[in-house]
Amino acid sequence: MEKHKDFSNNIVTHVKKGNVEYLTFNALEAYKEKIMVVVTLRHGGVSEEVYNSLNFRMAGNDKKENVLENLNIICDTLKLNPNEVYKGRQDHTDNILHITDENKEAYAFELENAEAIDGYITGDKIATLVTTADCNAIIIYDTKNNKVANVHSGWKGTTKRIYIRAIEKMKEKFGTNPMDLIVCVSPSIMKCCFSSEDEKFKKIFTGIWPDEEKYITTNKDNPKRFHIDLQYVITKDLIDIGVKKENIHFASICTCCNDKHFYSYRSKTQKKEQDYGCMATIVKLI
Repeated sequence: MEKHKDFSNNIVTHVKKGNVEYLTFNALEAYKEKIMVVVTLRHGGVSEEVYNSLNFRMAGNDKKENVLENLNIICDTLKLNPNEVYKGRQDHTDNILHITDENKEAYAFELENAEAIDGYITGDKIATLVTTADCNAIIIYDTKNNKVANVHSGWKGTTKRIYIRAIEKMKEKFGTNPMDLIVCVSPSIMKCCFSSEDEKFKKIFTGIWPDEEKYITTNKDNPKRFHIDLQYVITKDLIDIGVKKENIHFASICTCCNDKHFYSYRSKTQKKEQDYGCMATIVKLI
């Protein structure tokens, strides 16, 4: 039996409450009276088989009642009302929703709103939820104005720079200054596992970030296979828009390498499983 792993490091703290486990970000500890951010692991829920066990993916073939019960479980753990957690349909877009007390009801988690939304900004005390299974969940906190974004950024969202779209929208709506931001990024697929042999796929990235020698490396055992460092390009973009490097915090935990504890789409395809589950990143101003 595998020894249970603690993922605490200098960036995140691994919290265990009963069977439920989640990560918090140390950089936000000073603001714990203003904001709550948690990233779930896959333990402590009721889902079975490939969804085992704290699955939040409504778009898959897991039973809806199981996913909703998983929401109840995490909300009970966090002392949240599950009827006040909001999420649209994720589709790897760069669509950002300014969610408020006036429009939030259309995005109640249980409703599975059909509108494609992959990021949220808000200044209201609203719990937003994004799901990931290798993708980055990017939390952007405006420490001066007490505003926040919760963003789903897989490789497609990253090439669309959805996190920059979120910051631009925060500038527009809240007067956000990037110098005041803390950015935290969830566990996700890392360079060790994010690889391909498709040159056309590589060109998607090099067409946006031409300095490929800084974030693309070749596999020593297979020169045709290259590895892409999404952390590098996200960090570069954030710094270029004005975020301080010291305020950018990656969990640096590979979901594919640690698929017993985190859901991973890449791992599921390697194992030829028919479906997969997702973790939740929940963000709420208090």
